[in-house]
Amino acid sequence: MQTEPANIESKQYENKYFLFNKAFFANVSSDIFNGAYWQEKEAITGQETGRGTTWFFQHNHHDLVLRHYLRGGLVSKLSKEHYIFSSWASCRSISEFQILNKLVQQGLPVPTPAAAQVIRSGLSYKADLITQRIPSAKDLVQILKVAQDENFYKQLGKTIARFHHMGVYHADLNIQNILQDKDQQFWLIDFDRARIMPPQQKWQLGNLSRLKRSFKKEKERFGIQWSEKDWDVLINAYESTR
Repeated sequence: MQTEPANIESKQYENKYFLFNKAFFANVSSDIFNGAYWQEKEAITGQETGRGTTWFFQHNHHDLVLRHYLRGGLVSKLSKEHYIFSSWASCRSISEFQILNKLVQQGLPVPTPAAAQVIRSGLSYKADLITQRIPSAKDLVQILKVAQDENFYKQLGKTIARFHHMGVYHADLNIQNILQDKDQQFWLIDFDRARIMPPQQKWQLGNLSRLKRSFKKEKERFGIQWSEKDWDVLINAYESTR
């Protein structure tokens, strides 16, 4: 992962706005936010298909992830990729880039942001984000194909507590957004709509409830190896850090 100090620059060209870390890109254009561009360069190392396609690619010896912002739920029937514009700073990709950069500087285990793009069209906009890929990491749905010991859940509980103590509200805390690398370190990803706010039990408990629901959901869907006893270990470790 990147250890150099962040060197963040912004650029605006007519209806386009970019934020980028010069440790990854000397300059930016819309090309780098297009999966086909990296395919032509034979830089693609993988892809995942869900709501949209997430591209994994290499650039200047960095392993990176490209994501285009897409809406879900009923609102996607009206517009799949357009969001209401109010300011450049409040656009989804810019906001996520900024919060990730702040968390990296604070030493929290999150992906380093590399570049963000916003393309405005009248009252709406489209957005893209490139982040550094966590090396040799799998999400917890994959990890929990095999039962894990108590230490696994203790470390996970303590990791979540670190974020909560620093006032980090993750808008979609579920086990697909938690990774573990080859060194058994946990990482949180997908900070779309995340906020830094005063630590309060109400939103922290809401975060934890969402996480527990995801354990139960993925146990039903994929048969992950998880039980209520594992949750108790996680919560005890979480609360021990208070």
